[in-house]
Amino acid sequence: MAQILEHPARPALNILLIEDNEGDAFLIQEMLEKTSSRDYSVLHVPTLENAEPEYRNRPFNVLLLDLNLPGTTGMEAVEKVRHDLPTTPLIVMTGMDDDQKAIGALARGAQDYIVKGQYANNILPRSIRYAIERKQFENKVIELVHFDRTTGLISRDLFMNRLEEAIAGAGQSGMDLAVMLLSLRRFKEVTATLGHDVGQKLLKTVAVRLKECFMQKDRIARLEGDEFAMLLTGDLASPESLAAFSGQALRAIERPFDIDGHSLRIGGSIGIATYPACGTDKSELITHADTALHHARQNSAGSFHFYTRKLNEELNARIMLERELRNAVRQRQLLNYYQPIVDLKTGRPCGVETLVRWQHPEKGIIQPGAFIPLAEKSDLILEISDFTMHQSCADLMEWQGLVKGPFYMSLNCTARDFQQLDFYERLCAAIVGTNVNSCQVALEITESALMEDPKQAVQTLAECRNSGASIFVDDFGTGYSSLSYLSRLPLDVLKIDRSFITDIMTNGHNLVIATATINLAHALSLKVVAEGIESKEQADLLKTLGCDAGQGYFFAKPMPKEELVPWMQRCGT
Repeated sequence: MAQILEHPARPALNILLIEDNEGDAFLIQEMLEKTSSRDYSVLHVPTLENAEPEYRNRPFNVLLLDLNLPGTTGMEAVEKVRHDLPTTPLIVMTGMDDDQKAIGALARGAQDYIVKGQYANNILPRSIRYAIERKQFENKVIELVHFDRTTGLISRDLFMNRLEEAIAGAGQSGMDLAVMLLSLRRFKEVTATLGHDVGQKLLKTVAVRLKECFMQKDRIARLEGDEFAMLLTGDLASPESLAAFSGQALRAIERPFDIDGHSLRIGGSIGIATYPACGTDKSELITHADTALHHARQNSAGSFHFYTRKLNEELNARIMLERELRNAVRQRQLLNYYQPIVDLKTGRPCGVETLVRWQHPEKGIIQPGAFIPLAEKSDLILEISDFTMHQSCADLMEWQGLVKGPFYMSLNCTARDFQQLDFYERLCAAIVGTNVNSCQVALEITESALMEDPKQAVQTLAECRNSGASIFVDDFGTGYSSLSYLSRLPLDVLKIDRSFITDIMTNGHNLVIATATINLAHALSLKVVAEGIESKEQADLLKTLGCDAGQGYFFAKPMPKEELVPWMQRCGT
């Protein structure tokens, strides 16, 4: 039966004494009363069975544990309370000849030991004080090692340990188990524009929202950067529960964050791998969840994806392709193809569009659609853009005089190009380095690329246009730019996407769209180029509608400069 022995007047240091001998218990109480300079409250219980409901219902500052309790060994008792109360200081009490037991208890997590009956010279209160100090230090070390300092979530190492334990349990019981990896969108933009401190506060708030969604809060980890991991077991790891939780977590982080007066919108993506279908050890599960996460990032914003073997094959193929592409850039396997643009009124070429190709030593010519999207996800696209700009300008200088009248060369630019603060300087370097007239250079950018960062796009486009270059909007009509932005951007030409030209002779809707685009452009003092012209009938219709220029297989396919020069000599006069 529990008995509380308490100093009547002052706040107390709460001690749980687990001791089956009533005489020893009263002796400990008496020693504390005589030698301790601070207040105390001792709760005495005779067995571990009596102790458990007590320490589960109230906190204690120190545990005093007899190593010779009936019904259990000393080490079993230590392991039990250490498991149940991992952060509470523990002092074990031994008999005169129990040194080995004391050493075993210290090895299992006790902070100190005392020999029963030897309480002289303030040994007991000093041991209590030292145990508290040692445990506070140990807890701090554990916190630094096993918990992320920014978010308070468990660390990668502790997560991997718990995942390994869960896999072992799942292997024996057959229960469901899953690993989810979540990465944030636009986090790097936040830290780049608002600073490191705002980024850290954002991560901390993300962690709070994830814990609100997740019942097993001790199984959420921050791995590194803006990536989090979650371990789910049992019913929570069923496909239906995983899908429901993924949607809930993504919605939670899509809500605006108010950080230091800034309203921030981010969002995220989730990859999921299940045991044992996606792997039977922790490394496999993490790797395959990461593969699924990669696919979710590429698929669409705010999405989650389950791992499949097909995803792994596709990812391995992309990794190999990226490695080969890096070598291709270094070994100058890239080359420019040019597709003529024809003035619909005169029938003479008025420009060319540069289209990069990869001349693979084994696979032959690889089209840009197969490698440009991959390059855009790394800095490779910047190297490719620099090559394209310099080579195109150099080639343009060789064509001077081959065509009567104005003639320009257009360069395709990506969103990554326009996100670089030095893009204008890089363009000028290509123009000046080849001595080409900047008025003969045009930059093509798609609607979607323009809308990723309209403010930066306006600034960069204005700089390029002021230098003499023309600005084309490519694939017009397929993106989502508004007319307000269209009127504010420094543009010269709209290019009607080929999807509206292919069946313009039979599709009334596309005819209306093409007509409206031409009229809109001319009202804004812009020229119009139609892409994908494949027949004389299409060219004649577009000419009748007032379209200024066109390109497509009806005029010429994209070709290397060795083929383009004789073509221009034939058609440019």
